Amino acid sequence: MHNWSGLALAALLLASPLAAQQTGETKLQQARQALTGTQKDSAKARKLLLEIIDKDQATLWPGSLCYVYVYLGYIEDREEHREKAIAWYKKALEVRDSDPVVECARIGLDKPMTWIRHLDENIPTKPQPGVPRPPVQIGKGYVTTGDPPRGLVRATTLTAKERRDNFDFLCDAIDKTYACFELKSIDWPAVRQRYETQLGKVETAEEFYRLLFRLVNELRDTHSWLQDYRPVLGQKPELALDLFEGRPFVTGVAANSDADRAGVEPGAEILAVDGLTFAARLEQLRLLLPACSSERAFQRAACKALLLGESGSTVTVKLRSPDGQSATVPLKRIANPIPRSARAAPCELTRQRFVHFARLPSGLGYICIESFDGREEIADEFDRALEELRGAPGLILDVRDNPGGFGSAQSRMVGRFLEERALVCVSYIKNGPGHQDLRRHETWFEPSGPWQYAGPVALLINDVTGSASDLFVCYLRSTGRVVTIGSTTHGNLSGVAAHAVLPCGLVVRISNGYITDAKGKPIEGNGTEPQIPVALTISDFLKHRDPVFEKALAVLKEKRG
Repeated sequence: MHNWSGLALAALLLASPLAAQQTGETKLQQARQALTGTQKDSAKARKLLLEIIDKDQATLWPGSLCYVYVYLGYIEDREEHREKAIAWYKKALEVRDSDPVVECARIGLDKPMTWIRHLDENIPTKPQPGVPRPPVQIGKGYVTTGDPPRGLVRATTLTAKERRDNFDFLCDAIDKTYACFELKSIDWPAVRQRYETQLGKVETAEEFYRLLFRLVNELRDTHSWLQDYRPVLGQKPELALDLFEGRPFVTGVAANSDADRAGVEPGAEILAVDGLTFAARLEQLRLLLPACSSERAFQRAACKALLLGESGSTVTVKLRSPDGQSATVPLKRIANPIPRSARAAPCELTRQRFVHFARLPSGLGYICIESFDGREEIADEFDRALEELRGAPGLILDVRDNPGGFGSAQSRMVGRFLEERALVCVSYIKNGPGHQDLRRHETWFEPSGPWQYAGPVALLINDVTGSASDLFVCYLRSTGRVVTIGSTTHGNLSGVAAHAVLPCGLVVRISNGYITDAKGKPIEGNGTEPQIPVALTISDFLKHRDPVFEKALAVLKEKRG
C-alpha cells in the first residue's frame, strides 16, 4: 500500500497550494484515522467515505478511490452486512489502480474482511474468524492463517537431524493450531509418540514425507493435508466403480477394454481384489489415500480407488454379475481415461456454468448446483435461475455430488429464502495454543435480492456433498426453510485454515476451526442428516431411477395440498 504515514500525508496536503481543493484526500485521511486502532469510529468514517463518492472523487489522487471502496466494504463486514460489503469490493476491483488494496478487495470477495494490516496490525485483541493473523514462529518454521507462500520446493534429501527437527515442528504446530482435538477425542500426545517410534526407522526424504502424510491423516480431516506431497497411487483398469449401500459395484466399462472383452458389465459387484475383501482392501488404502472427515466419505473415495496400482501391472478381480454368476478376471492397469458414471439428470436442464435449472411439467422448479468452484458468479447464476422459476409452487435444490469450492456467495443465495434475519451457523476458531482455546462467533444472514422465494423447498443431499456444499446445507437447514432428503452429507466443514511452513519447504494445511449448525451440532465428522432418508441402490442406477428426486416431488406435492 502507500508508504506515506498519516503525519506525512497531512503535512503534504497542508503544504500544497491545492490543499483547499483536495477535500477528497483530506476526508480519506480522516476516515483512515477514524478506522485505525481499537477505538474505531465507523459511523464517522462511513459518512466521510460516502461524501467522497458523492462530491469529491475529482479531488482524489490516482488509486485513492480504490481505498474508499475497500474501507466501506471493511466497515460493512465488521457490522456483518456481507452483501453490502461485497458490493463495495466489486467497485474496488473495477478501479484497479492500486495493486495492494486491490488484493484486499479480492480477499474481501472470498471471505469477510475485518482486519487490514495498516488499520489493525497493532491491536492486541483476538482476531476475527477468517481473518489472517501475523505468522507464529516455531523454531525454524512458522504457522500462518494468511495465504501460504508460493513456489516453495520441498527438500529431496534430509539428514536424520533435519527429519527430527521437521517432525517436531509439525507435531508442535498441529498441537497448537488444530481445532478439533476435543471434538474428535484425539489423544495427540499418544499419536505423536507412536509416530516418533516409526521416525527412527525412516532413512530417506520420501519415506519421511510418507510418514508425515500418515501422521496428518490421524486427524481424520478432509481439510488437513500435505500441500506438496501424497503417495503415488498409479493407474487402474478401464472400469468405473461406485458404492451402493456400502458395497462396491461396477458402474462403467470402457469399450474394447480387458473388462469389456471379459464380459464385465455395469452392475457387477466387486467381491475381492487380489484376494482381499473390500474391507481388507480399505485398510490397505487407508495408508495411501488422504483422510476424510467421515468414514462414509472415505469408503466412497476408497471404492473409486479400489483397483489402483502400479501402471502396467495386472490386478485380479473377483466379481458377481447382476444375474448372480461369480467370476475372477485379470485386468491390466492402464493410463487411459476411465469412463465416468455420473448420475443422470432427472429432467432436461437449462445449463449454466455452475447452476442448472428447469421448470417441471408439474410447475415445480428444479435447481442443481454442480459445484461451488466459482465465487460471486454462482450467486449471479442462482439469481437468474430463481428469476426464471419465479411463481413455482415448490422448489427442489439439488447439491448431491457437489464436493464444494468457495462459500463467499452463499449469503446472497440463502438470503433469497429469508423473510427476516436468521442465525445460520456458529464458528469456533482457535485463539490460543491450548486444545480448548476457541473463540465462538455467530453468523447471521439477512434477506437478499429483489424478492424472496416463500414456497416450500426440498434440498437433496448425499455423502459427496461436502466442504462449501456442506456449508450451504448447514446454512439452509439452520434457517428451517428446507426439508432435507437423501443421505447424510460428507461432514467436512472445519472452517478457516492455518498453514504450517516446515523448514524443509513442505507446507501443511491445518484446520484452525470448525462450524456447527444454529442448534450447536458440529458438521465436521457428523455431516447433516437428512430429515427424510432415501438410499440409492445399484438397481436404481442401472434403471436410471432417482428415488431421492421422486421423494422430493411427493413431499412438495403433499405440502401444496
